[in-house]
Formats: sequence, C-alpha cells, structure tokens
Amino acid sequence: MIKVHRIFKVTTATLVAALGFVMIVWAHGRPAPARRADTDSRRMVRLHLTFASGDWANVTDFEGGMIRIEKDGKKLAISPYIRAQGQVELRLFQAVQREGKETMDAAGILLVGKNVTKLEGGGLLTGVQVLDTNKKLSSDQLAEVASTTCCVTTCAGTLVCGVCVCTDCKRCGPGWCDCAAP
Repeated sequence: MIKVHRIFKVTTATLVAALGFVMIVWAHGRPAPARRADTDSRRMVRLHLTFASGDWANVTDFEGGMIRIEKDGKKLAISPYIRAQGQVELRLFQAVQREGKETMDAAGILLVGKNVTKLEGGGLLTGVQVLDTNKKLSSDQLAEVASTTCCVTTCAGTLVCGVCVCTDCKRCGPGWCDCAAP
C-alpha cells in the first residue's frame, strides 16, 4: 500500500510540473493583448514657446515627438514627455558640427508646468509654458497626421516645426489644430 501511495504522489507531481511547463511555453508564444486605449489614441502636448527676439509659437506635438526650432543657423529640438500633475519633461537637443556632419547632441532636460519657465543663456528659446497635456487624437485623426509635420516661420524669422504650429504671424496643421488666426 505504501508503494502504491508513493507512486501516485510522484506521478501526480510529475504531471502537474509537465502541465505547468506546457502552459508557460504556450503562454510565452502568444503576444500580449493590446490595451484598447493605446490603439485608439495617442497623447499630445501643447506648449507655448517664447524666443529671444520676442516672437512666440504655440506648438502641439505627440508625446515623445520632436519639435524643431531654427534661426540664423542655430538648431534646437525638443522632445516632450508628460509627467505627473500636468508637468512635462522636455528633452533638449542642440545641433553640433562634427567631422563635417551635423548631429543632434543632448543639451539638457527641463521640467516645465503651467507657469512660464524662463530660460537663461541667450539661446534661441527664452521661455516655455505647458498649455495642455490632455489632448488625445482618435484613430481617424491619427491617420490624418500619422507622418505629418508642418513648419512655420514667426514674424521675426524663427522656423518652428511640429504637428500643429501657431505663431504670431502664421499657422499650419490639420483641421483640429486649435489656435486663433493670426
């Protein structure tokens, strides 16, 4: 009777282990289900940028996208990431010439909010303010702007590029772009 009981326990443990292994292998081969919110919309950031020459732009771009600014040969790129409590982390990149090639080097990280953040140093950008972090695009709107970037020049000659750009002189972007006509 003891031998039968021991054989039964060993057989049961082996079957449970084998079944567990099969379940792990089976689950590993299947892709994780996509979350509905990620497939239907993407978050966007709307920033108010003030430049050294006194001109300004309201720029809307995707979280993790790239806002480009150029003037007099100076080039700056900003990549926004939404953080807690309406704050936005801006990763700044600056154009640098190396061995005859232009590369974008990291220039710093800045955490900005609803209040104007003034920047020192005499660069292209003198102030940044978060206007909106709650903008989301539906899948129809995403299809409209999937790879679209528009560029507009301010009255003082600063070139600003993003998904939706409104400056003191002009505007460009899709129909949902929310800025008053200049």
